Amino acid sequence: MKSLTILSLLLQLIYLFNLCQALLPYPNSQNAFETIDQSAAEDLLYHTTEEWLEAESLTSSCSSCISALQLVKSLSYTSEALLIRTLTNVCKRTKKVSPEVCRGMMEEQVPIVRKVIKTMSVSGREGHLLCAAVANSCPYPDIEHWNVTFPKEKPSQPKQVRSSGDVMTVLQLSDWHADPDYQENADAICNEPICCRPDSTDYANVTKPASKWGEYTCDPPVKLIESMLKYIPTVEKDISFGIMTGDMPPHEVWSTLPFLKTQRIHDSAYALLHTHFDAKDKINALLYPAVGNHEAAPTNNFPISTNNLPLDEDRKYLSLEWLYKSLTRNWHGWLSHKKSNFYVQTSTGSYATRPLPGLKLISLNTNFCYTLNWWLYQRPAEMDPDGVLTWLVEQLQESEDIGERVWVIGHIAPGDSTCFHDYSNYYYQIVERYAPHVIVGQFFGHTHKDEMQVFYRGAQQTSSEAISVAYVAPSITPYFQVNPSFRVYKVDRNTFEVLDSLTYMADLGEANALDIEPVWHLEYSAKEAYNSSTAPITNASPLTPAWWHQVTEDMENHNDTFNKYWQFRVRLASQAPICEDECRANTICNIRAGKSELRCDYDSDVLMQTGRGDTSGIHACGWNLQGVRSML
Repeated sequence: MKSLTILSLLLQLIYLFNLCQALLPYPNSQNAFETIDQSAAEDLLYHTTEEWLEAESLTSSCSSCISALQLVKSLSYTSEALLIRTLTNVCKRTKKVSPEVCRGMMEEQVPIVRKVIKTMSVSGREGHLLCAAVANSCPYPDIEHWNVTFPKEKPSQPKQVRSSGDVMTVLQLSDWHADPDYQENADAICNEPICCRPDSTDYANVTKPASKWGEYTCDPPVKLIESMLKYIPTVEKDISFGIMTGDMPPHEVWSTLPFLKTQRIHDSAYALLHTHFDAKDKINALLYPAVGNHEAAPTNNFPISTNNLPLDEDRKYLSLEWLYKSLTRNWHGWLSHKKSNFYVQTSTGSYATRPLPGLKLISLNTNFCYTLNWWLYQRPAEMDPDGVLTWLVEQLQESEDIGERVWVIGHIAPGDSTCFHDYSNYYYQIVERYAPHVIVGQFFGHTHKDEMQVFYRGAQQTSSEAISVAYVAPSITPYFQVNPSFRVYKVDRNTFEVLDSLTYMADLGEANALDIEPVWHLEYSAKEAYNSSTAPITNASPLTPAWWHQVTEDMENHNDTFNKYWQFRVRLASQAPICEDECRANTICNIRAGKSELRCDYDSDVLMQTGRGDTSGIHACGWNLQGVRSML
């Protein structure tokens, strides 16, 4: 049976290749495509896309994905307008999203894709990487080996820092996604990526009117965010500083241009944050932000210095120079050091600063590991895009030399499924070198879920080998099917280790049902929720990586512990999917996956289908195969 399947696939590929060559030969001259049959090309691409989306095995899914890429690459040698028109029509014919979303997505993303795909070996590693990383449609290619270079060896007996007994409070906000177009009574059920907007509403046939405070299928109104910001100082009156781990604009990924539109959203969001963080009668603390994938326009696309950017005046916005200048301006007052501002504006959106004596905070632009950043597929590829990892090593070595502790913040956690395996592997090497004596905290966002990732020394995943933990904070936006939340850490003022993690939330469903303002409250304390005989901890002890590993062991042995984690993950939202044996095993595996190659939500064998899949949820900002099928 397997031989027949493979033979069938080979015949299909030969047919597609011959048809593609007949319709779309690679150009030998400037006029090679003057007589192209657009209708035939569109039909071919549509049917190939349908086969890909409907594929029931990884083998057929991979071949269909590669075939689709080959067609797009061939079409990329036509005019940009023709490619946009063809892909827009294919998108419309799938009837997965509205024609407006199809048109907007293609108009914004295709100019980048067209430029990048010409450099790619679609049938080689690059094509398989894109199909694996974006859609989980091919086996993930092996990592390109690179040993990160360190200035010094790891000290065998690093300097020990004693607890002071003094405790400080740090606030984490993440994934704001405020929607300026949110409108009360607009339809909360629609056929577009986000709802509750006039342009996605047929007011004569509203299925579910949007409430004034927000809906689980929508990004939030500013009113919900203001409610949260007003609540924070009533429960935490002495915040040492805050971190904001990215994503200010809404999920309007098909309409981010002109870039001034997105820039105005940034300006408005940060103005509101300054109002609350800079005022003595409000939060009254410095805020240190990181760059999210939605900060860019077009969404997700952060070029690096080696990218061959368009030179024409009307495409200068693709360099994102406007974004880095905007962030420098909006972060003024929080980042006062000139070197920090310079690096934000002229380089990568990353920076290092010192919130307190003895603590360095490094904010990384993790979009240079993001699988939906099309610029990263352009060849020749860089193992260390724009030298950010090399810069990170320099910063960590400086801190080690002077006995300083470090927190790393960013948007996309290195163990996330949307972080390239290669980049994640290199970052993991850095953590192994500098944790736990220098790196004492890592803080990310992006997934909209309340999660964590544990890092280990070597290949043994045991409590004795656990060296670091990355906290993935829950989102403020309720999109998709989660309750709005924020996070508070209790931190030792001398070691800068996390003593407890407190998550606050508001039950949006309750607020809407009772037609009242959301009631913000403490959802749980990590120390109280997970303290057990398997993972014992005292009031004075920090939440060490070893302890978090013991918590995962408790999850394996006790359903009650895992069920807590699963419900906390979505902040007790009633729409939480059921997670049974395989889902539970995969979820625990992913907690222990500080690098993305260790995750258990990839198919590892293209023929034998031995890989494990976790399709319990669709990533809010990225796609697995299920996500592509349901969202395209």
